[in-house]
Amino acid sequence: MKIAFVTTYDARNILNWSGSSYYISKSLEDQHNDLKYIGNLKRIVSPIDKIKKINCRIFSNKDFVLDRTVAVSKKYCEQVEEQLKLQQCDCIFSIGSIEMAYLKTKIPKIFYTDATFASMIDYYKGFMNLSPEIIRQGHRIEKQALENCTLAIYSSEWAANSARDFYGINKAKIKVVPLGANMEIEYSKTEINEFINKKTNASLKILFNGVDWERKGGDMVVQTVKEIHSRGINVQLHLVGGKTPDIGPLPDFITDHGFLNKSVAREKAILTDLYTSCHFLFVPSYAEAFGLVFCEASAHGTPSIARNTGGIPSIISNGKNGFLLNPENQVQHYADVICENYHDKKKYYELALSSYNEFSTRLNWNTSGGLLSGIIRAAVNDQS
Repeated sequence: MKIAFVTTYDARNILNWSGSSYYISKSLEDQHNDLKYIGNLKRIVSPIDKIKKINCRIFSNKDFVLDRTVAVSKKYCEQVEEQLKLQQCDCIFSIGSIEMAYLKTKIPKIFYTDATFASMIDYYKGFMNLSPEIIRQGHRIEKQALENCTLAIYSSEWAANSARDFYGINKAKIKVVPLGANMEIEYSKTEINEFINKKTNASLKILFNGVDWERKGGDMVVQTVKEIHSRGINVQLHLVGGKTPDIGPLPDFITDHGFLNKSVAREKAILTDLYTSCHFLFVPSYAEAFGLVFCEASAHGTPSIARNTGGIPSIISNGKNGFLLNPENQVQHYADVICENYHDKKKYYELALSSYNEFSTRLNWNTSGGLLSGIIRAAVNDQS
């Protein structure tokens, strides 16, 4: 199939959207699809919206997010239409809804994303202080995109439920396909077994991997590890993601690695070693549309500990590749779960091996690419 692959940016740049667009496009190409890339769209803002943004900041201290204006969405769609004139495609596949909402074409239109506009309001920090007009326009764009598209694909049930429940979209129009691990990983089951066996007799090692310290629950991680240490357990915490806030001097059982770029061989090697040697990935996010790090952990046979929020339940299955704790659970609860599953060697081995199985059957781009390709092909056949 010939697919117009639409993004506002360059999808072939692995640094965009945490690499997801790159891996999505690659997974579709691996399914023998011919992708025609449409990207690097210009954000064209109307003069009146620029004035509204300034006025909102001065008079109401509210955010007027220009990307969520109808005018910007329409200009994106006009640019896509112009580039489509140069392509012969069977289907349009967009990463996101904004660049598809007002698209005028008779060929099938499908978008893939990790959240709806409604699901992000008052959930992520960037969506907590929006002006009433931007909220109205944002909902209008999202509703228009859902009505205009042939299918909407989400990475989690959480996002799909928002499309169905908030926007009243027929469930037949909604599909769920999880994102995969955004790393080149080719471990054999024998290698995974070796990683797990080394860990079962080693001192407890915990990995935190998150750039946004506050949203990812970095504070909870440090407190929990200190609690585990106070119980007389030999524990090490490895922090990855970037600059940690000023929480005072770190004890000798906590190591801060800073940001590790997977595109740099040396830094990727450090991250890979941490994934394979740590017993748990512990990222108790307060808000999370999906959570790619949990897919990456499963790929290395490492169980995850997280909060039950957002799209995470579509990745972590309790007892299969980790545990989800209720949002109200405190440090003691996290420490109990970690210690219990660490001390029971047989239980840990089974959990770690099951984590890898979750990756190899669900949370990889070969599987997700096959599902996406099948959905696209069915939509094209239905409309032909």
